[in-house]
Amino acid sequence: EETSLRAGILVGKLYDALVKEYINPDENSLRSLNILCVRIVFCLYAEDAGLFETKTSFEDYIKSFNLPNLREGIIKLFKGLDTKIENRDKYDNTLKPFPYVNGGLFRDEQIEIPNFTEEIVDVIVNHCAPFNWSDISPTIFGAVFESTLNPETRRKGGMHYTSIENIHKVIDPLFLNDLETEFDEICTKSSAKQKAVNLVAFQEKLGGLTFLDPACGSGNFLTETYISLRRLENRVISILNKGMKALGLDDFIKVTINQFYGIEINDFAVTVAKTALWIAESQMIRETEAVLSQNIDFLPLTDHANIVEGNALKIRYWYHTHTLFGRFVDSEQALSE
Repeated sequence: EETSLRAGILVGKLYDALVKEYINPDENSLRSLNILCVRIVFCLYAEDAGLFETKTSFEDYIKSFNLPNLREGIIKLFKGLDTKIENRDKYDNTLKPFPYVNGGLFRDEQIEIPNFTEEIVDVIVNHCAPFNWSDISPTIFGAVFESTLNPETRRKGGMHYTSIENIHKVIDPLFLNDLETEFDEICTKSSAKQKAVNLVAFQEKLGGLTFLDPACGSGNFLTETYISLRRLENRVISILNKGMKALGLDDFIKVTINQFYGIEINDFAVTVAKTALWIAESQMIRETEAVLSQNIDFLPLTDHANIVEGNALKIRYWYHTHTLFGRFVDSEQALSE
């Protein structure tokens, strides 16, 4: 929590440095600013988490540009992160340290990006980059970013941060305690022969659960639920993997962020919720790697964070009746249907 609060201070510095450079900012400008902050922090997280070629890939890229050319360099980087390696310019090595991300975070090329100043570069390189972003809690990630919003905007939107402790006061009695009990009973009461069979079935059950938060904000409840299920699954994997050869990601991990759905009226919170789930997935894969003693590729993102922007009161009936069949589209299309 202390680490995540320190991250919040850095996000605030970044936000303040960027917002001053927007010319005649309107609502779309502020939306672009929010997305820009999320993208920059994701890049900082990605290099610290080992998702980029080196742990300084992003800051080295920033420092490689003269100030007048940095804005175009950032636009080029974002486009590159959303482009498959085979579709990039094979003679351009400037984006070599950066893999294809996928997932939609860098897809919108129409966001407004201001000119970068010495202050912005100083905040990114000398304040943000030295901080270890891989240690932040993705559950608190949303609150960190929401802290950059105007307090009046937060109040009108009904945006409130729920601590991890209080989240567990809800999810533990709802389902997590029962799942923990079921796991413990399999481990203690099953015969040696039946134990593995029961654990495989239990893991399939975990991967078949579906969760909906109809007013998810920045995804705190969804993210903490995902982390809790994955940690329980990693305990299953640890037992099943003893004495067995690791079979790889597709065979071992059943719980994915595809199982988690959210509706949120604030577009910024939607972006943050998706990113928080991706960061949580990255951290949980690292924990699975430790269990299996093997590396697992995280990028490009293959799972989809099912967070939709819209008014939950207006799309509630559609959402309830149609996601059972795996359909999930944006709220505007849902309303028209």
